Amino acid sequence: MQKKKEKIKIQGKNYKVEKPVSQTLKALADALHSHEVALMTWVHKDYIGKGLKAKDKKEFRESLNNYCMQIPQAENILKRMSDIDKQMDKEIKEQNKNEKKDGEAKE
Repeated sequence: MQKKKEKIKIQGKNYKVEKPVSQTLKALADALHSHEVALMTWVHKDYIGKGLKAKDKKEFRESLNNYCMQIPQAENILKRMSDIDKQMDKEIKEQNKNEKKDGEAKE
């Protein structure tokens, strides 16, 4: 007996996969969508929400932080992002310093 395959589309390309694979991909897509909605809700309430008291915003941001820290390797990701930010700041300061020197030299 041949196993029935289901059609799925990944990045515009059609594939035929077994039902458990299709179900797994659908579950992962649904979970990802739920996380996207949760994050957008936090962004909306924090940045667009009017009338939030400082205490409410603080609690809200703490809950967002707790939620995000559940992501695997979250601490390493945040450290890497911080390192990139520091490097970018250093490069911008250096560029501004060089532009200032060039401007003074032309005068």
